[in-house]
Amino acid sequence: LLFIYRVASTKYAAMIANLLLFLSIGIANSLSISGSTANVSNERQQCIDCAIIGGGPAGLASAIAILDSSPSSSVVIFEKDNFQPKGASIQISKSGWESIAALDDDDRLLTKKMEETAVPITSVDIKSWNEKVEVINGRRARLRDFLTRRLSKLKSAVINFLASRVITRVHLWHDVRLVLCEHATKQYRRSYNAVDSNGDENSDSSQPLVNLNLSLENIQPLVPSEHQDGARFILSFKNAISGEELIARARHIVACDGIKSKVRSILPNEPDVLQAENKSVWRGLAPTISTSGKATFYRGLSDSTTAGRSGLIFPGGKNVGSSWTVISDIEDQRSNSEEESRRRVLKVIESMGKESDNFKIFKQVIDESSIIIESKLHVRDFDKPWESSYDGLIYVGDSAHPVRPTGEGTALAFEDASVLGKVVLKFGLCDEALREYENERYEPVKRISEKVKNMANNFYKETDEPPVVHFE
Repeated sequence: LLFIYRVASTKYAAMIANLLLFLSIGIANSLSISGSTANVSNERQQCIDCAIIGGGPAGLASAIAILDSSPSSSVVIFEKDNFQPKGASIQISKSGWESIAALDDDDRLLTKKMEETAVPITSVDIKSWNEKVEVINGRRARLRDFLTRRLSKLKSAVINFLASRVITRVHLWHDVRLVLCEHATKQYRRSYNAVDSNGDENSDSSQPLVNLNLSLENIQPLVPSEHQDGARFILSFKNAISGEELIARARHIVACDGIKSKVRSILPNEPDVLQAENKSVWRGLAPTISTSGKATFYRGLSDSTTAGRSGLIFPGGKNVGSSWTVISDIEDQRSNSEEESRRRVLKVIESMGKESDNFKIFKQVIDESSIIIESKLHVRDFDKPWESSYDGLIYVGDSAHPVRPTGEGTALAFEDASVLGKVVLKFGLCDEALREYENERYEPVKRISEKVKNMANNFYKETDEPPVVHFE
């Protein structure tokens, strides 16, 4: 299997091998993951202390924090996909690594394994979206243009040098998820904190930590008179494979289900906290196209066709060639198929000029991507209520505070989980702890969001000057 993984050369083989590798690791380590979800059925309605909606890095990190701080609490993660390889390259900032260390054991095994997934960045380049060729007449005009171009190149060289000192490595989102899943399930196995069908603790037949292919359909908040066995929410899921409806009862809910949070949209008292940025985003992986460690940013200039457009091509994760992102002014509606997403993003990059090297490079990575994710760019509206409208419910990661794609989102999710672990350790898994989590996270998240907003606005700024990006 490892041999297949290393020599995979088609655009599908690397992803298939990656998935097979994950499954083999899961079997070898007896990870507590269920795809059939047989243990979460209508026949089994014991109350879960904490239901985590979403099995991405935010949900898995939250599970690690709660399991470590409250080992006697039953924790179950419900994930809508089947852990297939997806997602783009991400950067973990210094604060993110500090939060990972806070979630780690004394042996630092989580940190070490996370570091092993890193791919080094050997150089950083920042380019214009399209390069104009202008005919300049007159000796003085040519001299002025020559000096301007020289100064611009020098300025870009300085920026690229500084950026290369900050952006030193990246991780594939999926690789990060696998490492967190392995750590969380081993921790879960050690504590045996789930409850079996008879209500007995520490049973070998305990429910899996991660339950896959479950799409959240409904949440019913219970009134106090209905709080039998402490449950305050009844959650309904649909199994994507069998179509079966599955029911779970929970005392607390930790929503980690992304920007378009299904939890938030289902519950009637929860406000819409998303603020549209009027931009569309496409992401993908080109498993066979290597960047040789180079990270390249592209930014549109102040003309009617490219202003506000940006893109990047980064190294992918281990044994994955490259990861790419394109951001443009918002496109009407949304694509209904993979091929439609491909056509829409190809139309956007045509503004680079079909004969340009920029276009040819981007078209190559897009054509090599078997999965293209299209979404609309949203951020958190801090004028809307920050706290959840329901006792026993909190939001973590992008479901709480989506930010522009500058690398801070992952760090914020890990910080959320770290703070959650601290308050649960202090108060126990209870309403007081969850409200304290919300109180502690508001100011730091708002401050980072404002900083990211300023960075993004500067990057999108309509000017013919070379882009100026601030790094810390």
